Parts: sequence; C-alpha cells; structure tokens
Amino acid sequence: MAADLGVCFRSLCDASLNVRHAAVEEIATVGRVYPGDVVPAVIAELIKATPDRCWYLGRSLVKMGAVIIPIMLKYAELEENMDVQKYFGAVLASFGDAAILPLISLFSSANPMTRGMVSAALVQLEATAVPALIRAAQDDDPQIKLCIELTLTKLHIFDYSF
Repeated sequence: MAADLGVCFRSLCDASLNVRHAAVEEIATVGRVYPGDVVPAVIAELIKATPDRCWYLGRSLVKMGAVIIPIMLKYAELEENMDVQKYFGAVLASFGDAAILPLISLFSSANPMTRGMVSAALVQLEATAVPALIRAAQDDDPQIKLCIELTLTKLHIFDYSF
C-alpha cells in the first residue's frame, strides 16, 4: 500500500481541518484499491476512536464507495458495540440502492444489534427501501418478517400484506 494508514489515522486528530480532510481522502483512495486491507483497519480504529475521529473514519468509508458493502456486512454481523453499529448503518445507508438488499439479508442475523442497525439504515433510505422490504416480507422466516414489519412501521407504511 502506498499510504501509511497509521499516519493517516493520527492526522485525523490534527488541528488543521485541511490535514484532516486530506487524511480522509488518502484513506479512501487507498481503500478503493485495497478494501480488504483498509476497511478492517478503519473499523479497528473506529472501535477505539473518539466521536470526532469516528466521523472522519466513517467519512473515509463512505468515500471508498459501495465496493465495501460486503466487508461492512461481515463486520456488522459480529459487532457488539451499539455506537459502532450506528456508524456502520450510516455508512451503509449512504450507498443507497446498492445497500438495500444486502442490508435486508442481515435481518436473519443472530445479532440483535445488527438487526436494529439494519432497520435504522433502511429507515434512513425511506421510500427507496419500501418495495424491496415488501418483497422480502414474503420470507418464511418469522424473525425476518417481524424485522421487516417493524421497519415498515417506522416508515409509516401500514397498508401492506404479507
């Protein structure tokens, strides 16, 4: 990899806004080329970061693009920290339509925090997610149906049939 991620991560604390933004861009640039290496490193930093650094780390993930969705889903399924899950949801929701079906697939997760994050992320996507949610509600799994029903309720969609 061209960039030293440690230097980039430390730069996210710099007093200069320009330095922080340059670090986000460098992390994202390297992450688009080496997502399998960079995304786990960013997530490891996110888990231990202060809220202000979390924002910049999340921004770097968003700037990497939808190519990171499968990697993010893998980590979301395992994550136990609700604050980190919130960042995962915000990042995944930022990918819009590309994230809808992968997010819905996580309603089958054994991790209740992951299911909550998925619902919150889909609510952020609003009406865009509704058709896919209604189609997915045909699933035979009662857990998936319940998660979808709760998500649709949060979106104020009450007129649908299972």
